[in-house]
Amino acid sequence: MSGAVRVDLLGTAVNAETFSGACEFLSTLVSNRRSGYVSCANAYSLSLASGDAAYQACLNGASFVTSDGMPVVWLLHALGYKHAERVHNDDIFFALAERMTHWRHYFVGGREGQIEAACAGIRKRFPELQIVGASSTPQRPVPAAYSAGIVEAIRASDADLVWVGMGTPWQDFWMREVAPGVHVPMIACGSLFDLLSGQTLPAPDWMKRAGLQWLFRLMQEPRRLFARYLFHNSHFAIRALLQWLRASLS
Repeated sequence: MSGAVRVDLLGTAVNAETFSGACEFLSTLVSNRRSGYVSCANAYSLSLASGDAAYQACLNGASFVTSDGMPVVWLLHALGYKHAERVHNDDIFFALAERMTHWRHYFVGGREGQIEAACAGIRKRFPELQIVGASSTPQRPVPAAYSAGIVEAIRASDADLVWVGMGTPWQDFWMREVAPGVHVPMIACGSLFDLLSGQTLPAPDWMKRAGLQWLFRLMQEPRRLFARYLFHNSHFAIRALLQWLRASLS
């Protein structure tokens, strides 16, 4: 199966793909200078999209939707897509930053000062990486005039790829809105700027493999994430079980 395989999970079309396959797909978008955006599907975003038609349409309009979380991968496996792997968009950044140092990167998102701190962290870790611009987005949704200025700056920078870290669902709505005018691929990168600016710590690999990255994040940001995970993770688990049962009985 290839990256073109999209599987309906709770009404959202998610790519059943390996990690290397996802990186390859993104590399093709960059090489062809194709406009479009890459979103991520985890328990929270799929649960949110299942109750929000506008957000679900946004995800379904993406060029690629990654299986960003082990619960999503487990559901894909249960539905017969055994080759699918966890494709976390933060990990895509680190993999491509090591291999594609000739690409020109633009970063969008974060609070005032955060994007600068993230870029400093990137330069320290990947000194050869070409950063051609960065724009913070302290307001969500991004005001139209300010958004137009970001698009203009991206086009003037001659970037090859734009990383968008505004959090779910704002980053997806923004990418869909500006995609026609940007003319290069954009990829949602969620908590990447928090990680690179030192505001959060990366989860250990064993927790990622066990599907416990959400718990590691919850331990770091309990006030912000407790209600989100309590409702949406439970909602995803119930809906995923029902989808698997329907598929098994059909």
